[in-house]
Amino acid sequence: MTDRSDYTSELLSYATEVASTDDVDTVFAAMADAAEAIFDFSSAVVETADGGVLSVRAWSGRPPSVDGIPADEGVAGRTFQTGESQRVDDVLDDPRVSDIPDGAPRSVISVPIGDIGVFQAGDDEPNGFDEGDVELAELLASHCYQAVERIKSQQALRESNARFGKLFEQADDALVLYDVLSTGNTAIRLVNDAASVLFDAPEAQLRGDSLSAYLDAAPEEFHPSDDDRSFETRLTDDDGRTFRVKVKPFLREDGPDGFAVVSDVTEQVYRERTLTELHEATRAMLTRDDPDGIANVVVDTADDLLDFPYVSVFFAAVDTGELRPAAFVDPRDGQTPPVLEAGESLAWEAYERGEVMTVDDASNHHLVRNPDTKLRDLVVHPLGDHGVLLIGAMETGVLDPIDLDLVGVLATNAEAALDRTEHVRQLETRESELRRERNRLAALFENVPSPTASFVVEDGNPIIRSVNPAFEAVFGYDEADLVGENVDEYIVPPERETEAELYNQKLVNGQNINVEVQRLTADGPRDFLLDVVPFRLDEPNIHGYAMYTDITERKERERELERQNDRLEEFASIVSHDLRNPLNVARGYLELADQTGEDQYFHRTNEALERMHDIIESVLALARHGRSLDDTREVSLADAANRAWRNVDTDTATLHVADDATLQADPSRFGSLLENLFANAIQHGTEDTTASATGDAPDFDSLDGTDVPESVPPDGNVDGSSSRAADDDSRDSITITVGTLDASSGGHDAGDDSTRGFYVEDDGVGISADKRDLVFEYGETRSEEGTGFGLAIVKSVAEAHGWTPTICESDAGGARFEFTIA
Repeated sequence: MTDRSDYTSELLSYATEVASTDDVDTVFAAMADAAEAIFDFSSAVVETADGGVLSVRAWSGRPPSVDGIPADEGVAGRTFQTGESQRVDDVLDDPRVSDIPDGAPRSVISVPIGDIGVFQAGDDEPNGFDEGDVELAELLASHCYQAVERIKSQQALRESNARFGKLFEQADDALVLYDVLSTGNTAIRLVNDAASVLFDAPEAQLRGDSLSAYLDAAPEEFHPSDDDRSFETRLTDDDGRTFRVKVKPFLREDGPDGFAVVSDVTEQVYRERTLTELHEATRAMLTRDDPDGIANVVVDTADDLLDFPYVSVFFAAVDTGELRPAAFVDPRDGQTPPVLEAGESLAWEAYERGEVMTVDDASNHHLVRNPDTKLRDLVVHPLGDHGVLLIGAMETGVLDPIDLDLVGVLATNAEAALDRTEHVRQLETRESELRRERNRLAALFENVPSPTASFVVEDGNPIIRSVNPAFEAVFGYDEADLVGENVDEYIVPPERETEAELYNQKLVNGQNINVEVQRLTADGPRDFLLDVVPFRLDEPNIHGYAMYTDITERKERERELERQNDRLEEFASIVSHDLRNPLNVARGYLELADQTGEDQYFHRTNEALERMHDIIESVLALARHGRSLDDTREVSLADAANRAWRNVDTDTATLHVADDATLQADPSRFGSLLENLFANAIQHGTEDTTASATGDAPDFDSLDGTDVPESVPPDGNVDGSSSRAADDDSRDSITITVGTLDASSGGHDAGDDSTRGFYVEDDGVGISADKRDLVFEYGETRSEEGTGFGLAIVKSVAEAHGWTPTICESDAGGARFEFTIA
């Protein structure tokens, strides 16, 4: 532990010693000596940080074993990193200490020296230091840190003053340090060499004088403020130059009040004025729409800026190979510059080559048209394809680089203005042509007979901009209702929306579209040939035109032809398949008849031939009934049923007409439909009953609803031959009922005029549900004698009328055929 009776005097002695030194190493050495005098220790070390290492700068007592340690290791590193003092009572028991070298002290104190290093003291005995020792070490470290910071500050100030002095003397601008007197005037204290040259006086003569004696400005202009400020002025003995004075406050307490930087800005001011005039000239040129007006601005500007006697602008007439004067300034009053022809002048050479050409003595140049010219310096600057700018002087060597630069800027701006004028002229011409073309297109758009729409694609949707009258008439929408709307939502069927989206994307990609589509019109769905033309081909765009050409009738003919072709293929298949079996049978029986001579085989051959005859007749009937309807009229359902009944071998069957209705139908085809339904019910409705249509077809063409069949009972029931029924009790009877479908409740009988169709049903064995989808197919039959064409004919005739046939079960359990009218 330290005896503190004399520590105060030792600290004062140290503080006095380091306060007068300007050497950092002396401060550190004195600190080590003071520590040795204050503390009872084995060793003391002063370490400072440099490059991540705490290096030994001074020591007392036992010499340190190393020159330095990493700045983030050990007790010293912890002290430096945290800025907090550390006391270790016994290094052997303290977890903060590791890797203890031989001969190390047992107890240690470590205090930071600000942010520059660490002071450490050690004792060979444990518990060698207490908190009082730590406080003394901290005081010692504080004196050391303050001394080091003072030395650094003084060193920095000396370096700053040296740099300022060097810059002050070497500055190109005039620099003046001055005081502001109580009278408001200024007194010069210090100037650099540039200021002495500017004011034409040595520093000794200038010292104490007012700045206003040399610069044409009031004393108040030189009063410094918190912010820098500047103003322009001239010397009191004005020599035509312009100076910018920048006034700054001088921040040192023992220094002058103000600091002035005086810069010669004559050339800068000239350039700024010149650029301002060039800018104003450019604006003036860009407001002119005529080349001659631009030429006048160019000549006036060049005359004002350059002050040369000859300035002219020539415009090119390429068709005649001439440069013609447009505007000029010429000292020879009353003389207009001549027209310069191709190949005979310097101006044409510069124009044709597109290069600036300069001449020192125009009178001696071989391309100068007038050898007696008084011009000497001459520059010719091309104005693009428009012409040239000529500038000349009466003396040699007066056109300097600055003048040439100004001529270049003026000529470039003039060329841009002339380009703009030409571009505007071309645009106006183009706009006029576009207006005429737009008017022609508008007239064509309005008068084209096909529905046409102009639209843009926004977010993938075709938005209408306009439609022509034909579009309004066909689709049933006014243009005012469609503009701004997605046209697909109005005319595209729901099942074709994906197809329409694909066409919209093709338009955006710049592709033409020529496809067949179906669209919703005022008269219902119709077929169109859609032509979509983008505003720009083969590049992305959103504007296009869509034209719809109605091809509904053509598509109907195509579909009818396709149906006929399908029937022909079916007929060919039937003929090749169904006729092959009876033909083979007939051949076989003929061979047997030839071999045996027995008549039974001829009878069998005849049956096969009759079977072939039935098939051929059915095929012909199907072909005939499948064609388009030739004549439709109003037909009574009851009359048609009774006439068809008389044409069928009804045997023991009974016809019941439940109610009547008037239908639009082809009488002959409608009769054939009913005949085949009656025959099918009689043939297949009972287990053993057979029936067939008579060979003689009735004439249904006169059936118009007024020709009432003969011998029709009042109740609408028609029996077959009663005598035959009496003679053949073995055959089961069947009742066939014909009636109308109620328009409001499909599938139920009704007796009013609001029918939506009709039905034919029987009380026979019926048709199983799994067979109902097959019975309308060609060749489908449940009888060996049947051809399988009867119900196929029924379906063909129904579809020709636009009726939809369906099969279900009657209330009696038989078959019920319903025909729905669209």
